[in-house]
Amino acid sequence: MGSALELWKRALAEASCREAIAVAAGIALLVLLALDCPPPLAMLLLGGLVALATVRRAAAVLLVAAVVPFAPVQVTVGDARFSVLEVAACGAIAGVALGELVMIAVGRRWRALSEQVRALAVRARFVPLALLLLVVGTASLGVVADPAHLRESVREWRWVIVEPIAWYVAALWVLRNGTYRGRLLSLWIAGTLVAALWCLGQWFLGGGLAVEGVRRLAGFYPHPNAAALALERAAPAAAALALRSRRGRALWGVGAATIALATVLTFSRGAIMALTVSLVIATLLAGYRRLGVGLAVGSSLLLVLAILTFPQRFRADFAGGSEGLRLAIWRSTVRMLADRPLTGVGLDQYLYQYAPRYVEPVAWLERFTSHPHNLVLDAWVRLGVGGLIALGCAVWLVRRTARLHDPLDLAVCMGLLAGSVHGIVDRGYFAPDLALSFWLAAAILDVPRTAPSAASATRR
Repeated sequence: MGSALELWKRALAEASCREAIAVAAGIALLVLLALDCPPPLAMLLLGGLVALATVRRAAAVLLVAAVVPFAPVQVTVGDARFSVLEVAACGAIAGVALGELVMIAVGRRWRALSEQVRALAVRARFVPLALLLLVVGTASLGVVADPAHLRESVREWRWVIVEPIAWYVAALWVLRNGTYRGRLLSLWIAGTLVAALWCLGQWFLGGGLAVEGVRRLAGFYPHPNAAALALERAAPAAAALALRSRRGRALWGVGAATIALATVLTFSRGAIMALTVSLVIATLLAGYRRLGVGLAVGSSLLLVLAILTFPQRFRADFAGGSEGLRLAIWRSTVRMLADRPLTGVGLDQYLYQYAPRYVEPVAWLERFTSHPHNLVLDAWVRLGVGGLIALGCAVWLVRRTARLHDPLDLAVCMGLLAGSVHGIVDRGYFAPDLALSFWLAAAILDVPRTAPSAASATRR
Protein backbone atom coordinates (compact mmCIF):
# COMPACT_ATOMS: atom_id res chain seq x y z
CA MET A 1 0.00 0.00 0.00
CA GLY A 2 2.97 2.27 0.60
CA SER A 3 3.89 2.30 -3.08
CA ALA A 4 0.35 3.35 -3.97
CA LEU A 5 0.53 6.24 -1.53
CA GLU A 6 3.89 7.31 -2.91
CA LEU A 7 2.56 7.20 -6.47
CA TRP A 8 -0.47 9.24 -5.43
CA LYS A 9 1.83 11.77 -3.77
CA ARG A 10 3.91 12.00 -6.93
CA ALA A 11 0.83 12.45 -9.10
CA LEU A 12 -0.63 15.16 -6.91
CA ALA A 13 2.72 16.87 -6.34
CA GLU A 14 2.88 17.66 -10.04
CA ALA A 15 -0.32 19.67 -9.71
CA SER A 16 -0.67 22.93 -7.88
CA CYS A 17 -1.66 22.85 -4.23
CA ARG A 18 -5.19 24.02 -5.01
CA GLU A 19 -5.63 21.40 -7.70
CA ALA A 20 -4.38 18.68 -5.37
CA ILE A 21 -6.85 19.75 -2.70
CA ALA A 22 -9.66 19.90 -5.26
CA VAL A 23 -8.87 16.41 -6.59
CA ALA A 24 -8.77 15.04 -3.04
CA ALA A 25 -12.09 16.75 -2.27
CA GLY A 26 -13.63 15.28 -5.41
CA ILE A 27 -12.46 11.80 -4.42
CA ALA A 28 -13.99 12.28 -0.96
CA LEU A 29 -17.32 13.33 -2.49
CA LEU A 30 -17.35 10.28 -4.77
CA VAL A 31 -16.53 7.95 -1.85
CA LEU A 32 -19.44 9.39 0.14
CA LEU A 33 -21.76 9.02 -2.85
CA ALA A 34 -20.74 5.37 -3.22
CA LEU A 35 -21.85 4.64 0.38
CA ASP A 36 -25.56 4.61 -0.55
CA CYS A 37 -26.46 7.96 0.98
CA PRO A 38 -30.09 9.03 1.46
CA PRO A 39 -31.44 10.81 -1.64
CA PRO A 40 -31.34 14.36 -0.17
CA LEU A 41 -27.71 13.92 0.92
CA ALA A 42 -26.81 12.32 -2.44
CA MET A 43 -28.29 15.29 -4.31
CA LEU A 44 -26.36 17.66 -2.04
CA LEU A 45 -23.11 15.79 -2.70
CA LEU A 46 -23.76 15.83 -6.44
CA GLY A 47 -24.34 19.58 -6.29
CA GLY A 48 -21.10 19.95 -4.37
CA LEU A 49 -19.26 17.95 -7.02
CA VAL A 50 -20.59 20.17 -9.82
CA ALA A 51 -19.79 23.31 -7.82
CA LEU A 52 -16.26 22.07 -7.20
CA ALA A 53 -15.89 21.29 -10.91
CA THR A 54 -17.12 24.77 -11.81
CA VAL A 55 -14.59 26.47 -9.54
CA ARG A 56 -11.66 24.11 -10.22
CA ARG A 57 -12.28 22.90 -13.76
CA ALA A 58 -8.83 21.42 -14.38
CA ALA A 59 -8.99 19.46 -11.14
CA ALA A 60 -12.40 18.05 -12.13
CA VAL A 61 -10.98 16.85 -15.44
CA LEU A 62 -7.96 15.32 -13.70
CA LEU A 63 -10.24 13.58 -11.20
CA VAL A 64 -11.84 11.55 -13.98
CA ALA A 65 -8.48 10.06 -14.93
CA ALA A 66 -8.06 8.70 -11.40
CA VAL A 67 -11.59 7.22 -11.36
CA VAL A 68 -11.42 5.29 -14.67
CA PRO A 69 -10.47 1.93 -13.02
CA PHE A 70 -13.40 2.22 -10.59
CA ALA A 71 -16.15 2.20 -13.22
CA PRO A 72 -17.96 -0.82 -11.68
CA VAL A 73 -18.46 1.04 -8.37
CA GLN A 74 -22.06 2.28 -8.31
CA VAL A 75 -23.64 5.46 -6.95
CA THR A 76 -27.29 5.36 -5.86
CA VAL A 77 -29.50 8.44 -6.16
CA GLY A 78 -33.04 7.52 -5.19
CA ASP A 79 -34.10 4.67 -7.45
CA ALA A 80 -31.40 5.38 -10.05
CA ARG A 81 -27.92 3.88 -10.10
CA PHE A 82 -24.93 5.35 -11.90
CA SER A 83 -21.31 4.38 -12.31
CA VAL A 84 -18.96 6.46 -10.19
CA LEU A 85 -16.99 7.07 -13.41
CA GLU A 86 -20.08 8.45 -15.13
CA VAL A 87 -20.79 10.72 -12.16
CA ALA A 88 -17.22 12.05 -12.19
CA ALA A 89 -17.19 12.54 -15.97
CA CYS A 90 -20.58 14.27 -16.09
CA GLY A 91 -19.61 16.42 -13.12
CA ALA A 92 -16.45 17.54 -14.91
CA ILE A 93 -18.32 18.22 -18.17
CA ALA A 94 -21.04 20.17 -16.37
CA GLY A 95 -18.49 22.11 -14.36
CA VAL A 96 -16.50 23.11 -17.44
CA ALA A 97 -19.68 24.15 -19.27
CA LEU A 98 -20.99 26.19 -16.33
CA GLY A 99 -17.61 27.80 -15.78
CA GLU A 100 -17.43 28.89 -19.39
CA LEU A 101 -20.99 30.24 -19.30
CA VAL A 102 -20.16 32.29 -16.21
CA MET A 103 -16.98 33.65 -17.76
CA ILE A 104 -18.83 34.52 -20.97
CA ALA A 105 -21.59 36.26 -19.03
CA VAL A 106 -19.12 38.27 -16.96
CA GLY A 107 -16.40 38.97 -19.48
CA ARG A 108 -18.30 38.79 -22.79
CA ARG A 109 -15.24 37.26 -24.45
CA TRP A 110 -17.02 35.98 -27.55
CA ARG A 111 -14.05 36.52 -29.86
CA ALA A 112 -11.70 34.62 -27.57
CA LEU A 113 -14.26 31.84 -27.34
CA SER A 114 -14.56 31.53 -31.11
CA GLU A 115 -10.77 31.53 -31.45
CA GLN A 116 -10.45 28.71 -28.94
CA VAL A 117 -13.12 26.65 -30.70
CA ARG A 118 -11.34 27.17 -34.01
CA ALA A 119 -7.98 26.27 -32.47
CA LEU A 120 -9.31 23.02 -31.03
CA ALA A 121 -11.02 22.09 -34.28
CA VAL A 122 -7.89 22.74 -36.34
CA ARG A 123 -5.11 21.56 -34.05
CA ALA A 124 -6.59 18.59 -32.18
CA ARG A 125 -6.04 15.59 -34.41
CA PHE A 126 -8.63 13.37 -32.74
CA VAL A 127 -11.49 15.84 -33.19
CA PRO A 128 -12.42 14.46 -36.68
CA LEU A 129 -12.57 10.96 -35.17
CA ALA A 130 -14.79 12.27 -32.37
CA LEU A 131 -17.16 13.86 -34.91
CA LEU A 132 -17.18 10.69 -37.04
CA LEU A 133 -17.98 8.52 -34.05
CA LEU A 134 -20.74 10.87 -32.91
CA VAL A 135 -22.32 10.84 -36.37
CA VAL A 136 -22.02 7.08 -36.88
CA GLY A 137 -23.16 6.26 -33.35
CA THR A 138 -26.15 8.59 -33.51
CA ALA A 139 -27.15 7.30 -36.95
CA SER A 140 -26.97 3.72 -35.68
CA LEU A 141 -29.81 4.45 -33.25
CA GLY A 142 -32.15 4.78 -36.21
CA VAL A 143 -31.35 1.35 -37.69
CA VAL A 144 -31.17 -0.93 -34.64
CA ALA A 145 -32.09 -4.53 -35.29
CA ASP A 146 -34.67 -4.66 -32.48
CA PRO A 147 -36.39 -1.33 -31.70
CA ALA A 148 -37.84 -2.89 -28.56
CA HIS A 149 -34.35 -2.58 -27.07
CA LEU A 150 -33.64 0.94 -28.29
CA ARG A 151 -33.36 2.08 -24.68
CA GLU A 152 -30.33 -0.16 -24.18
CA SER A 153 -28.76 1.22 -27.36
CA VAL A 154 -29.25 4.81 -26.20
CA ARG A 155 -27.69 3.95 -22.85
CA GLU A 156 -24.58 2.52 -24.49
CA TRP A 157 -24.47 5.47 -26.91
CA ARG A 158 -24.31 7.72 -23.86
CA TRP A 159 -21.72 5.58 -22.05
CA VAL A 160 -19.18 4.87 -24.79
CA ILE A 161 -19.62 7.74 -27.26
CA VAL A 162 -21.18 10.92 -25.90
CA GLU A 163 -19.72 11.10 -22.40
CA PRO A 164 -16.12 10.04 -23.23
CA ILE A 165 -15.96 12.43 -26.20
CA ALA A 166 -17.49 15.27 -24.18
CA TRP A 167 -14.87 14.68 -21.47
CA TYR A 168 -12.12 14.67 -24.12
CA VAL A 169 -13.30 18.05 -25.42
CA ALA A 170 -13.56 19.41 -21.87
CA ALA A 171 -10.02 18.19 -21.15
CA LEU A 172 -8.58 19.95 -24.19
CA TRP A 173 -10.62 23.03 -23.34
CA VAL A 174 -9.22 23.56 -19.84
CA LEU A 175 -5.83 21.84 -19.87
CA ARG A 176 -3.92 24.67 -21.52
CA ASN A 177 -0.56 23.73 -20.04
CA GLY A 178 1.40 20.88 -21.57
CA THR A 179 2.46 19.66 -18.11
CA TYR A 180 -1.10 18.46 -17.56
CA ARG A 181 -0.28 15.46 -19.77
CA GLY A 182 1.90 14.03 -17.03
CA ARG A 183 -0.74 14.72 -14.41
CA LEU A 184 -3.43 12.91 -16.41
CA LEU A 185 -1.20 9.90 -16.96
CA SER A 186 0.07 9.83 -13.37
CA LEU A 187 -3.41 9.98 -11.86
CA TRP A 188 -4.69 7.25 -14.19
CA ILE A 189 -1.82 4.92 -13.28
CA ALA A 190 -2.13 5.82 -9.59
CA GLY A 191 -5.86 5.06 -9.64
CA THR A 192 -5.21 1.74 -11.37
CA LEU A 193 -2.57 0.90 -8.77
CA VAL A 194 -5.04 1.53 -5.94
CA ALA A 195 -7.61 -0.66 -7.71
CA ALA A 196 -4.99 -3.39 -8.20
CA LEU A 197 -4.01 -3.30 -4.52
CA TRP A 198 -7.65 -3.48 -3.52
CA CYS A 199 -8.16 -6.53 -5.72
CA LEU A 200 -4.92 -8.16 -4.55
CA GLY A 201 -5.97 -7.71 -0.94
CA GLN A 202 -9.25 -9.50 -1.60
CA TRP A 203 -7.47 -12.26 -3.51
CA PHE A 204 -4.93 -12.91 -0.76
CA LEU A 205 -7.80 -13.05 1.75
CA GLY A 206 -9.32 -15.93 -0.21
CA GLY A 207 -11.54 -14.08 -2.63
CA GLY A 208 -11.79 -14.67 -6.35
CA LEU A 209 -13.53 -17.05 -8.73
CA ALA A 210 -12.53 -20.72 -8.55
CA VAL A 211 -12.73 -22.20 -12.06
CA GLU A 212 -10.69 -24.55 -14.28
CA GLY A 213 -8.28 -25.46 -11.51
CA VAL A 214 -7.30 -21.89 -10.56
CA ARG A 215 -8.59 -19.08 -8.36
CA ARG A 216 -9.03 -16.02 -10.52
CA LEU A 217 -8.74 -12.49 -9.12
CA ALA A 218 -11.88 -10.43 -9.65
CA GLY A 219 -11.93 -7.79 -6.91
CA PHE A 220 -14.88 -5.42 -7.21
CA TYR A 221 -15.22 -6.13 -10.94
CA PRO A 222 -18.13 -8.28 -12.19
CA HIS A 223 -15.80 -10.91 -13.72
CA PRO A 224 -12.05 -11.68 -13.77
CA ASN A 225 -11.92 -10.80 -17.47
CA ALA A 226 -13.40 -7.38 -16.69
CA ALA A 227 -10.74 -6.89 -14.01
CA ALA A 228 -8.02 -7.84 -16.51
CA LEU A 229 -9.34 -5.40 -19.11
CA ALA A 230 -9.47 -2.58 -16.56
CA LEU A 231 -5.99 -3.16 -15.11
CA GLU A 232 -3.82 -4.35 -17.99
CA ARG A 233 -3.34 -1.06 -19.89
CA ALA A 234 -1.72 0.80 -17.01
CA ALA A 235 1.01 -1.81 -16.42
CA PRO A 236 2.94 -1.34 -19.72
CA ALA A 237 2.33 2.42 -19.48
CA ALA A 238 4.00 2.53 -16.07
CA ALA A 239 6.76 0.22 -17.31
CA ALA A 240 7.46 2.56 -20.24
CA LEU A 241 7.77 5.48 -17.83
CA ALA A 242 10.13 3.44 -15.66
CA LEU A 243 12.33 2.76 -18.68
CA ARG A 244 12.31 6.25 -20.19
CA SER A 245 11.67 8.75 -17.41
CA ARG A 246 14.47 10.60 -15.69
CA ARG A 247 12.72 10.73 -12.31
CA GLY A 248 10.89 8.16 -10.22
CA ARG A 249 12.04 5.12 -12.15
CA ALA A 250 11.86 2.81 -9.15
CA LEU A 251 8.39 4.11 -8.26
CA TRP A 252 7.03 3.56 -11.77
CA GLY A 253 8.65 0.11 -11.82
CA VAL A 254 7.00 -0.92 -8.55
CA GLY A 255 3.66 0.37 -9.83
CA ALA A 256 4.01 -1.53 -13.10
CA ALA A 257 4.97 -4.76 -11.30
CA THR A 258 2.05 -4.50 -8.87
CA ILE A 259 -0.54 -3.86 -11.57
CA ALA A 260 0.95 -6.61 -13.74
CA LEU A 261 0.77 -9.08 -10.83
CA ALA A 262 -2.91 -8.30 -10.29
CA THR A 263 -3.55 -8.69 -14.01
CA VAL A 264 -1.76 -12.05 -14.17
CA LEU A 265 -3.76 -13.34 -11.18
CA THR A 266 -6.96 -12.80 -13.14
CA PHE A 267 -5.67 -15.76 -15.19
CA SER A 268 -7.02 -14.09 -18.30
CA ARG A 269 -5.08 -15.55 -21.20
CA GLY A 270 -5.81 -12.55 -23.37
CA ALA A 271 -4.51 -10.19 -20.70
CA ILE A 272 -1.36 -12.24 -20.17
CA MET A 273 -0.75 -12.22 -23.91
CA ALA A 274 -1.35 -8.46 -24.04
CA LEU A 275 0.98 -7.82 -21.11
CA THR A 276 3.76 -9.92 -22.60
CA VAL A 277 3.59 -8.32 -26.05
CA SER A 278 3.31 -4.74 -24.81
CA LEU A 279 6.05 -5.08 -22.16
CA VAL A 280 8.49 -6.65 -24.62
CA ILE A 281 7.81 -3.99 -27.26
CA ALA A 282 8.05 -1.19 -24.68
CA THR A 283 11.44 -2.51 -23.56
CA LEU A 284 12.71 -2.73 -27.13
CA LEU A 285 11.45 0.74 -28.07
CA ALA A 286 13.04 2.19 -24.95
CA GLY A 287 16.40 0.94 -26.21
CA TYR A 288 16.89 -2.04 -23.87
CA ARG A 289 17.23 -4.78 -26.47
CA ARG A 290 18.90 -7.37 -24.26
CA LEU A 291 16.32 -6.83 -21.56
CA GLY A 292 13.55 -7.14 -24.15
CA VAL A 293 14.92 -10.41 -25.51
CA GLY A 294 15.37 -11.70 -21.98
CA LEU A 295 11.82 -10.71 -21.10
CA ALA A 296 10.49 -12.50 -24.18
CA VAL A 297 12.44 -15.68 -23.36
CA GLY A 298 11.44 -15.54 -19.70
CA SER A 299 7.77 -15.01 -20.59
CA SER A 300 7.88 -18.04 -22.91
CA LEU A 301 9.36 -20.21 -20.16
CA LEU A 302 6.76 -18.99 -17.67
CA LEU A 303 4.00 -19.76 -20.17
CA VAL A 304 5.27 -23.34 -20.55
CA LEU A 305 5.38 -23.63 -16.75
CA ALA A 306 1.85 -22.28 -16.47
CA ILE A 307 0.57 -24.78 -19.04
CA LEU A 308 2.18 -27.63 -17.08
CA THR A 309 0.97 -26.34 -13.71
CA PHE A 310 -2.55 -25.31 -14.70
CA PRO A 311 -3.39 -27.50 -17.71
CA GLN A 312 -7.14 -26.93 -17.43
CA ARG A 313 -6.78 -23.18 -17.70
CA PHE A 314 -3.90 -22.92 -20.15
CA ARG A 315 -4.51 -25.77 -22.58
CA ALA A 316 -3.62 -24.67 -26.08
CA ASP A 317 -6.24 -26.47 -28.20
CA PHE A 318 -9.00 -24.59 -29.97
CA ALA A 319 -11.32 -27.58 -30.04
CA GLY A 320 -12.95 -26.93 -26.69
CA GLY A 321 -12.99 -24.73 -23.65
CA SER A 322 -13.38 -20.98 -23.92
CA GLU A 323 -11.22 -20.94 -27.06
CA GLY A 324 -13.70 -23.20 -28.84
CA LEU A 325 -16.52 -21.02 -27.54
CA ARG A 326 -14.85 -17.93 -28.96
CA LEU A 327 -14.52 -19.53 -32.37
CA ALA A 328 -18.20 -20.43 -32.24
CA ILE A 329 -19.10 -16.88 -31.22
CA TRP A 330 -17.02 -15.47 -34.07
CA ARG A 331 -18.77 -17.76 -36.58
CA SER A 332 -22.14 -16.66 -35.24
CA THR A 333 -21.09 -13.01 -35.51
CA VAL A 334 -20.05 -13.48 -39.13
CA ARG A 335 -23.51 -14.89 -39.90
CA MET A 336 -25.08 -11.96 -38.06
CA LEU A 337 -23.04 -9.53 -40.17
CA ALA A 338 -23.99 -11.37 -43.34
CA ASP A 339 -27.61 -10.44 -42.58
CA ARG A 340 -26.81 -6.77 -41.80
CA PRO A 341 -23.41 -5.99 -43.36
CA LEU A 342 -23.79 -2.21 -43.76
CA THR A 343 -25.47 -1.14 -40.53
CA GLY A 344 -24.70 -3.95 -38.10
CA VAL A 345 -27.28 -4.71 -35.41
CA GLY A 346 -26.72 -1.55 -33.36
CA LEU A 347 -25.21 -0.51 -30.05
CA ASP A 348 -25.86 -3.04 -27.25
CA GLN A 349 -28.09 -5.10 -29.56
CA TYR A 350 -25.78 -8.10 -29.85
CA LEU A 351 -27.27 -10.13 -27.00
CA TYR A 352 -30.83 -9.76 -28.26
CA GLN A 353 -29.85 -11.05 -31.71
CA TYR A 354 -27.29 -13.67 -30.72
CA ALA A 355 -29.21 -15.78 -28.22
CA PRO A 356 -32.47 -16.27 -30.16
CA ARG A 357 -31.07 -16.67 -33.69
CA TYR A 358 -27.33 -17.21 -34.06
CA VAL A 359 -25.94 -19.15 -31.09
CA GLU A 360 -24.35 -22.51 -31.93
CA PRO A 361 -25.01 -25.60 -29.78
CA VAL A 362 -21.36 -25.75 -28.68
CA ALA A 363 -21.65 -22.19 -27.36
CA TRP A 364 -24.97 -22.64 -25.58
CA LEU A 365 -23.37 -22.05 -22.17
CA GLU A 366 -22.31 -18.60 -23.42
CA ARG A 367 -25.65 -17.74 -25.02
CA PHE A 368 -25.97 -14.60 -22.88
CA THR A 369 -22.78 -12.97 -24.14
CA SER A 370 -23.24 -9.33 -25.09
CA HIS A 371 -20.29 -8.88 -27.48
CA PRO A 372 -18.40 -10.94 -30.09
CA HIS A 373 -15.06 -11.04 -28.21
CA ASN A 374 -13.15 -9.34 -31.01
CA LEU A 375 -12.52 -5.61 -31.42
CA VAL A 376 -12.96 -5.53 -35.20
CA LEU A 377 -16.13 -7.65 -35.20
CA ASP A 378 -17.45 -5.62 -32.28
CA ALA A 379 -17.02 -2.30 -34.09
CA TRP A 380 -18.61 -3.73 -37.22
CA VAL A 381 -21.58 -5.44 -35.58
CA ARG A 382 -22.43 -2.43 -33.40
CA LEU A 383 -21.86 0.46 -35.81
CA GLY A 384 -21.74 -1.15 -39.23
CA VAL A 385 -19.21 -0.13 -41.86
CA GLY A 386 -18.91 3.26 -40.15
CA GLY A 387 -17.53 1.48 -37.09
CA LEU A 388 -14.81 -0.15 -39.18
CA ILE A 389 -13.89 3.22 -40.68
CA ALA A 390 -13.73 4.79 -37.21
CA LEU A 391 -11.53 1.95 -35.95
CA GLY A 392 -9.14 2.35 -38.88
CA CYS A 393 -9.03 6.13 -38.35
CA ALA A 394 -8.21 5.63 -34.65
CA VAL A 395 -5.24 3.40 -35.47
CA TRP A 396 -4.00 5.81 -38.13
CA LEU A 397 -4.34 8.85 -35.85
CA VAL A 398 -2.44 7.22 -33.00
CA ARG A 399 0.40 6.27 -35.35
CA ARG A 400 0.49 9.77 -36.87
CA THR A 401 0.27 11.71 -33.61
CA ALA A 402 2.40 9.71 -31.18
CA ARG A 403 6.07 10.59 -30.79
CA LEU A 404 7.66 7.45 -29.42
CA HIS A 405 10.78 9.29 -28.30
CA ASP A 406 8.59 11.10 -25.77
CA PRO A 407 8.13 9.04 -22.56
CA LEU A 408 4.48 10.04 -22.12
CA ASP A 409 3.55 9.22 -25.71
CA LEU A 410 5.38 5.90 -25.48
CA ALA A 411 3.53 5.06 -22.26
CA VAL A 412 0.16 5.91 -23.82
CA CYS A 413 0.89 3.84 -26.93
CA MET A 414 1.95 0.82 -24.88
CA GLY A 415 -1.30 1.01 -22.95
CA LEU A 416 -3.28 1.19 -26.17
CA LEU A 417 -1.24 -1.69 -27.60
CA ALA A 418 -2.09 -3.88 -24.61
CA GLY A 419 -5.77 -3.09 -24.99
CA SER A 420 -5.65 -3.81 -28.73
CA VAL A 421 -3.89 -7.16 -28.31
CA HIS A 422 -6.41 -8.26 -25.69
CA GLY A 423 -9.15 -6.87 -27.92
CA ILE A 424 -8.38 -9.60 -30.45
CA VAL A 425 -10.11 -12.09 -28.13
CA ASP A 426 -12.25 -9.83 -25.90
CA ARG A 427 -13.58 -6.30 -25.54
CA GLY A 428 -11.51 -3.46 -26.90
CA TYR A 429 -13.59 -0.29 -26.67
CA PHE A 430 -17.33 -0.70 -26.02
CA ALA A 431 -17.36 -0.44 -22.23
CA PRO A 432 -17.42 2.84 -20.24
CA ASP A 433 -13.95 2.48 -18.72
CA LEU A 434 -12.35 1.24 -21.95
CA ALA A 435 -13.93 4.01 -24.02
CA LEU A 436 -12.85 6.71 -21.59
CA SER A 437 -9.34 5.28 -21.32
CA PHE A 438 -9.02 5.62 -25.11
CA TRP A 439 -10.13 9.25 -25.06
CA LEU A 440 -7.84 9.84 -22.09
CA ALA A 441 -4.98 8.64 -24.31
CA ALA A 442 -6.23 10.89 -27.12
CA ALA A 443 -6.24 13.88 -24.78
CA ILE A 444 -2.68 13.16 -23.62
CA LEU A 445 -1.53 12.93 -27.23
CA ASP A 446 -3.42 16.06 -28.30
CA VAL A 447 -2.66 18.46 -25.43
CA PRO A 448 0.78 19.47 -26.82
CA ARG A 449 -0.89 20.53 -30.06
CA THR A 450 -3.76 22.47 -28.50
CA ALA A 451 -2.23 23.93 -25.32
CA PRO A 452 -0.24 26.81 -26.89
CA SER A 453 -3.11 27.93 -29.11
CA ALA A 454 -5.68 27.63 -26.34
CA ALA A 455 -3.52 29.63 -23.97
CA SER A 456 -2.99 32.45 -26.44
CA ALA A 457 -6.65 32.52 -27.39
CA THR A 458 -7.92 32.88 -23.82
CA ARG A 459 -5.50 35.31 -22.17
CA ARG A 460 -7.12 36.99 -19.21
